[in-house]
Amino acid sequence: MRNILLIILISVSTSCFSQIIIDTSEIKSIRYEWKLDKKTNDSTLNQILTEYKNGIYKEEFPSFRKEHHEYPFINIFESKSPHLNRDLKLSLKIHYFSAMDGEQKYFYDKFGVIDSVYFNYQKDSLKEWSIKIEKTFRKKGKIKWVINENGEKEVFNYNLFGKLQRIDVYKDSLLHEINTYKNGLLIKQSYPNRKKYRKEFIYEYNKNGRLLKQDDDDYHFYKYEYNKFGIAKIEKVYKKKNIVMEYTIFSYNKNGLLKSKIDFWRNGKLRNEYVYLYK
Repeated sequence: MRNILLIILISVSTSCFSQIIIDTSEIKSIRYEWKLDKKTNDSTLNQILTEYKNGIYKEEFPSFRKEHHEYPFINIFESKSPHLNRDLKLSLKIHYFSAMDGEQKYFYDKFGVIDSVYFNYQKDSLKEWSIKIEKTFRKKGKIKWVINENGEKEVFNYNLFGKLQRIDVYKDSLLHEINTYKNGLLIKQSYPNRKKYRKEFIYEYNKNGRLLKQDDDDYHFYKYEYNKFGIAKIEKVYKKKNIVMEYTIFSYNKNGLLKSKIDFWRNGKLRNEYVYLYK
């Protein structure tokens, strides 16, 4: 399908920033998520997900925007993993985000490392600012360290084969976050200076690199099941009693396209129901 739906030129009016063109001229699919209301026998368009042939995705949430909002809720990203789960976004590369009163634009260098961020907010008056990301590289374009948009220093550590093992994050010269990787996947997050809340979060995957367990909350963890088409079930488990509090069931058509998503409480009572149509 060829259709020039949207071409976004990300640019900033200063020579220290590069330009990135997100080419959305070739659309692979457009998916419409409708939220059903059984009481009124009505439906609301909740999300529009456009997938482009170059691996770029655009999410729009038309029901989120209110009259007083300056910007629609839009998220443009690409997946760093071959297993894009539209409900799990642990490994996404954000290019653009807007909602309510502002927008953010993200720039990347030739190695795919964040290069700069542009902010634009219009609450009471227009406020614009840009951040140039400071960074250094090792050989073959591997990042050594980067100062992110929050002023934190991220130090990248590799094994003897050049695979990423760990990212240490420093705030005010103190190590406050450690991200551990295996086979390119985040498996553990540690916060050595925390006192009140737990210090370690764990992520488990299957042999295909799909997330099986996401334990990054003090009170709950999430379990994931898959079928040949993609995510099949998500469970939210209360840790203290090890009981399922909520769960979601996904159904697909014979072509592997998501057909419905239904959220339930632990007693099986319906919470939300969504159906999907494609263009």
